[in-house]
Amino acid sequence: MWGRIAVIYLTFLVSWGALPMAACAGEVPAPEQIEGVKKESTKEEKPDQEKPEAAIQIPQIEVLSYPEKAATSSIITKEDIGLGPLQNLPGYLEELTGVDLSRRSLLGAKNRQMTIRGFDESRYQIYLNGRTWKGSGVKGGFFVDWTSITPSDLERLEIIRGPLSAEYSNTLGGAVIINTQKGSKEPKIYFDSYWGSWETQNYRMLTTGSKGPLQYSFSTSYANTEGFLRNNYVHDRVNFNGSLTYNFPWNFSLTGSARYIAQDLGMIVYNRPDSIFYNKNDPDGDGDTLYGPGINFIGGETGGARGLTYGDRSHIYSQRYELDLEATQKFLYGEGKFHLFYFQAVREDFFYALNDPRRLIAQRGSWDEDTWGWNLKVRQNPGPVRLGFGLEGNYYGYGGISYNYLDPAYVRAPLPTSTSGLKNAQKLHGGFVDASVPFLKYFELYLGLRYDNYDAAAQPLNNVRGLRADALSPKSTLTIRPTDTTTAYVSVNYSTRFPTLPEFYWFGAGYQPVNRPPGLSPEFGMSYEAGVTQKLPWNAQVRVRTYYYDINDYIRTIFGYRPSRVVYNLDLATFRGVEVEGQVGLPYNLAAFANYTWQQTSTSPDLLNGNIRELTELPEHKANIGLKYKAPNGAEGRAYVRLVSKRYQPQVTVANNQATSAYLRPLKGFYTLNLEGRYPVGQYRGMKGFLYFGVENLTGEFYEEDAGYQMPTATFYGGVQLRY
Repeated sequence: MWGRIAVIYLTFLVSWGALPMAACAGEVPAPEQIEGVKKESTKEEKPDQEKPEAAIQIPQIEVLSYPEKAATSSIITKEDIGLGPLQNLPGYLEELTGVDLSRRSLLGAKNRQMTIRGFDESRYQIYLNGRTWKGSGVKGGFFVDWTSITPSDLERLEIIRGPLSAEYSNTLGGAVIINTQKGSKEPKIYFDSYWGSWETQNYRMLTTGSKGPLQYSFSTSYANTEGFLRNNYVHDRVNFNGSLTYNFPWNFSLTGSARYIAQDLGMIVYNRPDSIFYNKNDPDGDGDTLYGPGINFIGGETGGARGLTYGDRSHIYSQRYELDLEATQKFLYGEGKFHLFYFQAVREDFFYALNDPRRLIAQRGSWDEDTWGWNLKVRQNPGPVRLGFGLEGNYYGYGGISYNYLDPAYVRAPLPTSTSGLKNAQKLHGGFVDASVPFLKYFELYLGLRYDNYDAAAQPLNNVRGLRADALSPKSTLTIRPTDTTTAYVSVNYSTRFPTLPEFYWFGAGYQPVNRPPGLSPEFGMSYEAGVTQKLPWNAQVRVRTYYYDINDYIRTIFGYRPSRVVYNLDLATFRGVEVEGQVGLPYNLAAFANYTWQQTSTSPDLLNGNIRELTELPEHKANIGLKYKAPNGAEGRAYVRLVSKRYQPQVTVANNQATSAYLRPLKGFYTLNLEGRYPVGQYRGMKGFLYFGVENLTGEFYEEDAGYQMPTATFYGGVQLRY
């Protein structure tokens, strides 16, 4: 089936590309749009362009004023995520090419929820308002805790596939750039309410405005859901965000902002027929305590015959604080920005007995993040040339763990003990220079050079030696625009990614094979890619990209080895793929969209992982196809199908610190049919009201994005939106 789909897509592409360029020049050029509904920025059309006469007006797709950062960019705006079910931010990106999700629920906590071209959050960058949003990743691998950001004040999100830009450090897969609302000259108010399946409700409000030279933005939100899996609730998720910007008369501005989120997260309880505490009213699924480190319960995951493990009511109360200071100075042909930031995350874990939900069997507190940093970036545009320069420092740290109570009747001896934290456990300094230069009318050349210095602190008591490394990463992209309707690019880049804190720590503190090299090396390699964007008649457009990555010293972590895991370098990992996107305007305010992703991976021999020589958890084929409606009065709707091919999750059996067997746990291919819409219901003195509604997974398809955890069946939702 997937082979036929690939042939249909490529035939569709070739047929469109074969149309005469003269016909393209005579039609209205189509502004760029992301896969179907997500919008992408383009050059603005000239107002005096001739428009052809037509009996039926073809709908124009919205254009954003933001320039794209790279040829592989996709952009999502606040209104794009105004519809859809309540979910963590990656859920709004499920339709994008090159993006794969591995969630266990729509709203709950999980590490490594999203990959870009096969690279998880540890291998691409996430920036929030111009600074890194990634944390230390200790105590569960949460380099990004997607539950700690809500869409309440989101203004714009951009995904850059691949390491094309020298601006972003320590990345192989690319970057996710998140911008939140700042103040506005005119007052604006946004209010959204939401009610849906699984007793889900959400309320969020944003207000922006100004008073003289002072601009402000304040937002708040509240969410609550019982979740789909057993005990997988999210209670009382409360979020407050605020920023103040003062504009001085000499083209200088200063912005201070703060973010806070608190929530109560239910641990997923094991629920399968082999458990004597099985609850048939909840879906079957494996258990998950969400964060780490794990506690060794006597009954294991299932509880055994006596239920000696955690169960219903077990939960985590987490809080996160973020502080930012940004200074902007406009000068010459551009501006310079300086950013200083700090964020902290803390939580309390409460474990209740599976055989007696009233009995507390373990309690602990953890200080997960103690991270800060700074950066300075200068951008100048003298004429058609664009120049950039930047410096940055990021300092990752974490606090300790305090075990307040452990019940020896449930927790296996030896009981875990409290630990201390480490400030500035990992330091990453870097800088870049880059330039984009047009030449020979049709060409533009981007050249960048990045330098990074990595310093991870030694921990002698745990047999962890310090590690220092540095790297130079040159970047180059050639863009060709032979006509007003055609843009092509070729990009060759060298990239480096340094070990994360968990990888670095467990390389020394974990299992140490006798034949493993004595040091852990950073990952490095070359990436090659090319693509073309072709605008076509009838407000249509096709984008095609292909890529190939060679990653040397790929870092692998395998759990099951004692005392916790084994970390080591593989000689080589390769990633290759093709991404195709298309959209076309239709009569009556309609637009059709579709996209297709093909991807493959391979690795060198890997005896510690049962010699599994590919990243089998990635689907080889993925597609989305749908129809969108948007009327001048604000009414809109979407219907689309998401298709994902079969995947496998590697399972390795380890005995006496040797991989004795390995098999691939299958995750079946699936499709979901999704509908959503919004309709204006009133307007009064500048305030507009809308009703919105939708259903996710209309047919109730059984599917898993992570083996052992069923995603929700049909999820119905609706609500009210107010815009001023």
